[in-house]
Amino acid sequence: MPEDLVDILYSCIDEIGREKIRIDITSDIAASKKYCKEIIAKCASKLGSDADDETLGTLCEATLHFMLTVSLLPSERKVNVRGADLDVVIPSQKMLDRQPEKALVIQVIKQGGDTAKVKHAESVQPHRNNIWTVSAKPVKAGHKNYHLGPGNFSYPEIILDINTFLVDRGVKGLKLLHGQ
Repeated sequence: MPEDLVDILYSCIDEIGREKIRIDITSDIAASKKYCKEIIAKCASKLGSDADDETLGTLCEATLHFMLTVSLLPSERKVNVRGADLDVVIPSQKMLDRQPEKALVIQVIKQGGDTAKVKHAESVQPHRNNIWTVSAKPVKAGHKNYHLGPGNFSYPEIILDINTFLVDRGVKGLKLLHGQ
């Protein structure tokens, strides 16, 4: 990820308050939608109208990584499974290997025709509904696609939907005990 994009992302996160985001989301996962919208909007504003799909896709990916961390949802990032490069596996590569019906693969599409990434996911995840894509603009990859544009599967919904996926399959996330 370009250094300036990292700086922009984390300056926007710091403007909102990293600890505030973490506390709000761990107490109510639905707050992730608001924070995803706010972070992306602030960053897009700082990037300006020059931001291309690749830059915005990278921003979505970095924001997803941050949100997965603060929401305490189990995930592994940038893994290679049987020769397939995967951007995000939820909850883990071990679950994908043993019980693929309980694992989710998320591929970030930074250029419209990047179908190789989808093929990689399909080669290791036999359950088509458990392959999701993230992109700046809607892509027709035959899988649930979270994007910044209007319409179904708006990007800010992704953390809520990941949480629902895990709950529906009985997969327990990481839980930390907070002092009272």
